[in-house]
Amino acid sequence: MKIDCGHARKVEIAVEFPISILCKYNGPDNLDVTLDDNITYLINEALRKAGAYVKNKAMKTYYSAENEEILSYQLTLIVQPPGVNLHCIVDDLTQENFHQGLCIKMQSQHHGFRMVYPQSAVG
Repeated sequence: MKIDCGHARKVEIAVEFPISILCKYNGPDNLDVTLDDNITYLINEALRKAGAYVKNKAMKTYYSAENEEILSYQLTLIVQPPGVNLHCIVDDLTQENFHQGLCIKMQSQHHGFRMVYPQSAVG
């Protein structure tokens, strides 16, 4: 999950959670508190501490192939040399016990978003 770069570059990532898991933290009526005061704050702080600049951010929902509602927090980062390790997001969310259901995807140049966390157990 390390992004190496010799010059500043734009990187697009998506940090995703099933809505059903997010609702378990503080209840469905407090989903905004869970997101604003915990999840997005921890993600933004982890990236800031790691030296990545968040240029744009958006929050979207979609349904997975298993028909589960997924919250996708999409960020456009400006990464400076020598790079950034996206595992900082996992570390900070895990430390605060907000890691259940976490999935991190990174935009590839030609193939859309690809999962970088958790690592696939296949092949």
